[in-house]
Amino acid sequence: MKKTVKLGLIGYGTVGGGVIKIIAGNKRAIEQRVGAPVEVAAVCDLNPVAVTGVDYTRDYREVIARDDIDIIIELIGGYEPARTVILSALRAGKNVVTANKAVLATYWDEIFSAARAKERLVYFEASVGGAIPVIQGLNEGMAANRIAKISGILNGTTNYILTEMTQKNVSFAAALKAAQRSGFAEADPSFDIDGVDTANKLAILSSLAWSSWVKVSDVSTAGIASVAAQDVFFARKLGYVIKLIGSATMESGGLELSVQPCLIPERHPFATVEREYNAVSIRGDASGEIMFYGKGAGSLPAASAVVSDIISLARQVTSGTAGKEPYITYNSSKKLKILPSAKAQGSYYLRFTALDQSGVLSKVSGILGKHNVSIASVYQQESLSGARKGVPIIILTHRVRQGNLRAALQLIDRHPFIKAPTVAFKVKA
Repeated sequence: MKKTVKLGLIGYGTVGGGVIKIIAGNKRAIEQRVGAPVEVAAVCDLNPVAVTGVDYTRDYREVIARDDIDIIIELIGGYEPARTVILSALRAGKNVVTANKAVLATYWDEIFSAARAKERLVYFEASVGGAIPVIQGLNEGMAANRIAKISGILNGTTNYILTEMTQKNVSFAAALKAAQRSGFAEADPSFDIDGVDTANKLAILSSLAWSSWVKVSDVSTAGIASVAAQDVFFARKLGYVIKLIGSATMESGGLELSVQPCLIPERHPFATVEREYNAVSIRGDASGEIMFYGKGAGSLPAASAVVSDIISLARQVTSGTAGKEPYITYNSSKKLKILPSAKAQGSYYLRFTALDQSGVLSKVSGILGKHNVSIASVYQQESLSGARKGVPIIILTHRVRQGNLRAALQLIDRHPFIKAPTVAFKVKA
C-alpha cells in the first residue's frame, strides 16, 4: 500500500486555488476517506504561486516528469496546452483529474484511448455542472439503465443572464453587464452565450450515456443573444420562462442533440433554477427520471468536484488498482446515428415583427400552413407609436418538423411586411 498520495497541480487559477483551500481545510476528512496521507507536491502556473511546503514551477513538464507524483490535476482550461498536458501525463504513467470540458469533448477518443492503452484513469466530475455529481451519477449510479434522454441547464453564465432578464425586466446587454460585474461572465462571454460551453457539456454526458464519442459538431447549437426583453415578457404572459437547454434524446431515427433557448412551463422544475445554479434531468428505462441540481459555477463548487475525483483516484492509487479497469465504457468503433436537426420535431414560439396592416397575419398563417406548420395560438400586440418599425405577432405552434418550420420562416422573412428576422424558440412540455 502506498504511504502518501502525491498530487501535481497544473493551473493555479480560481478553481486551482479552491482545490488547495479544500485540501488544506478538510485534510483530515479527506485522508480518512482515502486511507492514506494526500499531499500537493507541486504547483505549475505562469504566475508565481506561494503555497507553503509546495514546489513551484512555470514548466508543466517538470511536474509530469516527477516520479513521486501519482495524480496530475489539469486546471489550465482551453485546448492547448491542456490537451498535451493530459496526454503527456497519461503516457508518463500518471492518473489525471481535469475540469476541462472543451478538451474532453473535442479529444474524447484520443484521451480515453491513451488512458486505456496506458492503464491509467481520467476523472472529470468538474467538467459538467460544477459541484453537481452528475458524471458519477450517470456513469455509476445509473449504470444499470438504458438512457433515453438527458436535458438540462448546464451553463451558469447564461442562466444568470436569463434570470436577470426575467426578474428585473432588463435587456440582454444590461443582464450581461450585471453577470460580468458579479464575476459570472468573462470579459469575452462568447463561449457561454453562444451555447458552446453547453454543447461541450452535453457532448460529454451523451458520450458517457451511449458509450460512444458524441462530437460537439453533432450538436445543433444556438445561444441566447437573440433573446430580447420582449420575448421574456411574452413568455411570462403565456405561462413560461426562457432557459438555455441542452438536450439529448434517443429517438427511433437516431440521437437528437440540441442546445437552444427554450420556453419552459412555469410549473416545470427547470423554471425555478436561477442565476448560477444548474440542473440536469436524466431518464433511464429502469430508474425513471432523475434530477440533479446545484451550483454550476464558482471557485469552491468546481473545486469540490475536483477534490471528489482526487479522493476516488487516491483510493485506487493506495490499493494499487488504479487503471486496472477503465473508468468509462467507451467503444471507439461504435458509431451512433445522429438525427439531422431538420428532422427533429417540437412545438415552437415564434415572434414576427410585422407592419401593422390588414392581411399580414393571414399571409403569415397561410405560408405556415403550406409548410405543414399548424398554429396552436396567436397573440398580437396592439399598435404603439413605434409601429413603423413593426409590431410583434406571437404564434405558438403545434408539434412540427424543424426543417418545415425553417423553410416557412425563410419565405416569410423575405416579405416586405416583415421588418426584422423572425425569432423562433422551442417550447418544452
